Amino acid sequence: MPAPEEAAITAADENMEISGKCAFEGVHDEFNKDKKIILLDDGFTALSIKKNINIIIIDATVDIFIQNVMPAGILREPLSALKYADIIVVNKSYGKRKDFEIKIRKFNEKCLIFYSGYEPVGLIKEEISGINVNGGGQNIVRSELPLSSIKGKKIISICAIGNPDYFYDNLISCGACIEYKIEFRDHYIYKETDIKTIGDMLNKNKEYMIITTSKDYVKLKRFNKSDIFDKIYYLDFKINVDKVFFEYIHDKYNNSEKK
Repeated sequence: MPAPEEAAITAADENMEISGKCAFEGVHDEFNKDKKIILLDDGFTALSIKKNINIIIIDATVDIFIQNVMPAGILREPLSALKYADIIVVNKSYGKRKDFEIKIRKFNEKCLIFYSGYEPVGLIKEEISGINVNGGGQNIVRSELPLSSIKGKKIISICAIGNPDYFYDNLISCGACIEYKIEFRDHYIYKETDIKTIGDMLNKNKEYMIITTSKDYVKLKRFNKSDIFDKIYYLDFKINVDKVFFEYIHDKYNNSEKK
């Protein structure tokens, strides 16, 4: 499987879709005319690709400054690589983290530091409803439940992500009662036996609701013919990040175009 940046380059040959949609509606209209930007996921370590802006995202719930480089730890690069960042975003943070800023400045004195966080907004379920007569393929119907629907509700959570505790914390903050946690390693590929296990658990607890992450929901879609799939929702979020973050990228792009 190609790396994300390689996948973007070969997308045309593989009939893959590259999204041109801006997820942040508040800034879309203002910057809509400037579309000549390629965003590379995990592109920081691809030294063969020339980048205009290097952005590093740090998880505020994990102290990376006490971690080691893989395979002894979770870091892909030594901490000294922070010096190459133009922007560092401290994610999952509810306000500024002075402790992080002090540690970051030991490696990079000039980079801009921004903060971002996720805000739960609803529960989403997607159902297949016949064939899309206009574009072909399956017609997907998206339905949404308000967050209030899980207040006091008993939950079976399913996830295969790097930091499940943050997912659980968000569910609990919405008032959910997590009775069972079905947890797999990050990037896990679900199997038929997993779906059967979940189904058996649900049959014994019919009043429970199953909630997963959007990342896991995509992988669970291939079991859409399962009896339990219509009972699975994913917790949807919006990302809160300072608008100055987008303004900086916009200005950087305009300046590069003028050269």
